[in-house]
Amino acid sequence: MFLSNAVLSKEDETIKQKKLIAALKAMLISLGITIGLIGVIVVLTCLPVYIFKLIKNMNSQELDLSSIWVIISFSIGTIIPFLIKRKKPTEDYSEASILFHKLILNNYNLSRMLFSFDNRFKKGEKIQDKDTFLIVSGLARAGTTSLTDQLFKAAAFSSLDYSNMPLLLAPNLWKKMYDPKKVTLKERKHGDKMLFGLNTIEALEEYFFKVFLNDSFISNYYLERHDISEEVYKNYIKYQSLVRQDNESTYLSKNNNIILRYESLRKFNKDFKIIYLFRKPEEHAYSLLNQHKRFSEFQNEDEFIQTYLNWLGHHEFGQNQKVFKFGDDEPIILYDKNTLNYWLSIWLNYYSYLINLVDENYLLIEYEDYLNKPKEVLQFIEKYMNMTFDFSNIEPFTNTRKIDTSNCDPKLLEATDSIYQKLKLRKLKV
Repeated sequence: MFLSNAVLSKEDETIKQKKLIAALKAMLISLGITIGLIGVIVVLTCLPVYIFKLIKNMNSQELDLSSIWVIISFSIGTIIPFLIKRKKPTEDYSEASILFHKLILNNYNLSRMLFSFDNRFKKGEKIQDKDTFLIVSGLARAGTTSLTDQLFKAAAFSSLDYSNMPLLLAPNLWKKMYDPKKVTLKERKHGDKMLFGLNTIEALEEYFFKVFLNDSFISNYYLERHDISEEVYKNYIKYQSLVRQDNESTYLSKNNNIILRYESLRKFNKDFKIIYLFRKPEEHAYSLLNQHKRFSEFQNEDEFIQTYLNWLGHHEFGQNQKVFKFGDDEPIILYDKNTLNYWLSIWLNYYSYLINLVDENYLLIEYEDYLNKPKEVLQFIEKYMNMTFDFSNIEPFTNTRKIDTSNCDPKLLEATDSIYQKLKLRKLKV
């Protein structure tokens, strides 16, 4: 599949040739490993018979293949390879499903081709492109998932959900083959009592930008601010039309990385709506710290979790956590990732950039306001979007957690509080 992905590439022939050679090398290595594993299985299968020969002091010609002891020896040999301890497949995905995800999501040229097919496939349905759409964003753990879910339930929005995996760029083709009706809900790994199932919407659109920008904004340690081209923007609008179910619906997405390209998106489109959420820096940092520890442990137990998060561009916490880089200078954070100071620095880096954006054509909402007065917040968004909302699923929630900041850097606390007060002045007043 890696070789076919390289063949499908439309890049310069020199680059394409290098990728073909690399893909061929990877394929030969994989073939060599497979042959080696087969050899190991053959050796392990024959080993008990060889031991039996040594015990009986027999040569191969004297071996009676009909002997019960030879049959037992062969049987033991065939069982041994299956006794070798190996990692269990993840509880959410079978080995076949993991392989299918890897074949699709690891191969960007294939995904681009599927996107092109899906565009042709849906042309007959006459879903028109629409410049008005809504993005919910913010630093992870700011309440973006909850607000996006509430909005989706409240109005005529269309969004990606887990059933779109792994053919994220061909939602209509995939729906013809896979359209689950019966959905079982369970708590997500964050431990925040939020339930999800195959029809639960999630932050999946970032894969589009990863594919069409070829991960150019992702480095070893950073997610870097970047501009998108007009071609990428037009394809993004086409992609939204593939997701939207009809001409009346509005595209909705949660995307915590959108800030990296917000300014260039705004140059192409003055009409789209975006909501940024924020919360008290110490509470926010504490939540990020907890999730970092939690997901790092999960990733030790199941390496597929990190692979899955990498595919979707989720680098907020865990073993492959990356820092937002908004300028030419690299953000330097001197604290350990397992301390509150580190995540306060992450908060400061993100919201310092947000509050200083020259363009303020966005809606800023505080997490506590959304928790305590969800109906009032959604009523404002209803006017903001010029839509009609259903408020029957809304319930307020009170957060009473107090965070111990006695071990935090006082200067860091002062800096985060300064930005926090600026955000509060700029936020939606409810």
